[in-house]
Amino acid sequence: MMAAGVTSGQESSTETSVEGGKIWVDEQTGSILPLDLVFSNEQGEPVTLGSLFDKPIILLPIYFYCPNSCSTNLANLAGAMNRMKLEAGKDYRAIALSFNEKDSAKDAQDAKNNYLPLLYKGFPGEQWNFLTGSHQNISQLLDVIGYNFKPLDDGTFIHPSALITASEDGMVIKYVYGNFIPGDVEMAVSEAQKGTPALSVKRLLNFCFNYDPDANKSYFQTVKVVVLLVFSLSVFVFFLLFIRKKKSDRSS
Repeated sequence: MMAAGVTSGQESSTETSVEGGKIWVDEQTGSILPLDLVFSNEQGEPVTLGSLFDKPIILLPIYFYCPNSCSTNLANLAGAMNRMKLEAGKDYRAIALSFNEKDSAKDAQDAKNNYLPLLYKGFPGEQWNFLTGSHQNISQLLDVIGYNFKPLDDGTFIHPSALITASEDGMVIKYVYGNFIPGDVEMAVSEAQKGTPALSVKRLLNFCFNYDPDANKSYFQTVKVVVLLVFSLSVFVFFLLFIRKKKSDRSS
């Protein structure tokens, strides 16, 4: 996990450097999603993105055979939907979109079969769609939301853990990062219901990649430095507060 400055507002960005390449989320709140794009659902049937926008949307970019954080992201989203007061089918719909054009409808169906059991009894399964698509359509959609990733030679990807919410007319409303805390996701959906772009939740931004100590040495060194800086700052602030309290006690 890397501590990153998740900034807020339209066209703000969260970025880091991994193996000399840049992986980032360039926030595009207020942008309109290309609702005419066609993807495939879990049954392999073509669906336009717009046909799914009859209510606010949670959109989570992942890929279905990801060996690392995608499974955690999907499980965290399921956990958030379990704990939200808002109801799937009434208040929102969720979409898991694979950014790997090699993923098939069967991959999507297998993933859906894995994660639907994590949801509460009676959850309307048709309200969590698992989509695949062509390289062109995937790229066009992710460009609009400012989501970037990097393919690796072994067929996996480095990518950020982030989701967006969008209003029922396709406007990008809010970004949520990291572990998708239920309260953050619910607030993002509520703001999508209002249809007004909102400030993003400032959390730690996770990145997913296969662990290779040599290839990712610079990444982990950066993480170590960030953690030490955060810890040192916390100790310094605590010390200042302690001194201030001592002076206050003496003066009283």
